[in-house]
Amino acid sequence: MNILSIDADNWVAQGLSALMTSQHDQVLTCVSINDARRILTYQHADILVVELKTEEDNIETIYEFLRLTQILYPQMRIVIFTEITDAALLNFFVNTLSSITLLKKSSSLASIKRFFALPMESVAKTPMRSAATSLSPQEFKMLKWFSQYSSQQEIAFKLRLNNKTISHYKRSIYIKLYCKNNVHFHDCLKRYGFNSMD
Repeated sequence: MNILSIDADNWVAQGLSALMTSQHDQVLTCVSINDARRILTYQHADILVVELKTEEDNIETIYEFLRLTQILYPQMRIVIFTEITDAALLNFFVNTLSSITLLKKSSSLASIKRFFALPMESVAKTPMRSAATSLSPQEFKMLKWFSQYSSQQEIAFKLRLNNKTISHYKRSIYIKLYCKNNVHFHDCLKRYGFNSMD
């Protein structure tokens, strides 16, 4: 089995190498999505392991890469290791990407090893969660805009939307991510890999 890990600090790849005992298992590692694209051009991978946010890539970049990967390599299993716990964001990934598995970085070694030992056919899709607690695709896209511009008026102007529409998106995202104020909201955006203008 070939496993490709997008992992800036190599911890995931080292852990997977230690867990995989078969001589036929190979763990390839790279630090960014661009590196992964180059590797996938020349090397077959059965499983792609990625973090939701890396040193070089934010969650939006990773989401777009995973969408494209599922189209180009439909038989590849995709595993997302994450320490992000925001249910609305995780539900967005589960609800919009088919056949992904979310594993918390705090998962036990036994459960991780069991997952990787399972044959492809027996891995069920991560169960769907309530759509009510999931970011919508438009709300997900708005995360980037909120991190780049300081005012809702600027965003409304750039997107050619009404300021009240932008306000609605922001209020909805606040509720779903349990943000109490702008400081907490921008802390969330930084955790997701967006570099705020502040």
